Amino acid sequence: MDKLKIVKVIVALLTFLIIFGTLLLLTVIYQKTRKSPVTAVAEINLSQPEGSTISDFKTDDQNIYFLLKNGGRSDRLVIYNRSSGAISASIQLN
Repeated sequence: MDKLKIVKVIVALLTFLIIFGTLLLLTVIYQKTRKSPVTAVAEINLSQPEGSTISDFKTDDQNIYFLLKNGGRSDRLVIYNRSSGAISASIQLN
């Protein structure tokens, strides 16, 4: 009788592992197919004076925020809108 209980436990454990593994595999496949495709590299013209350098940048879904320094002007924040492909704002920092 003990051997039968051991076999039942092993069968239950293997069933759980198969179900868990299948769900994990399906989850990974779903997540990989839901990721947004990599966009092509594009050249952006920020229309800034020569000598300007990008000190830092941040991105979100719609915009790229550039912190620009030098170029004969004070530090400035340039906001580039990805969907329109143009600069949406330029903020001078003192």
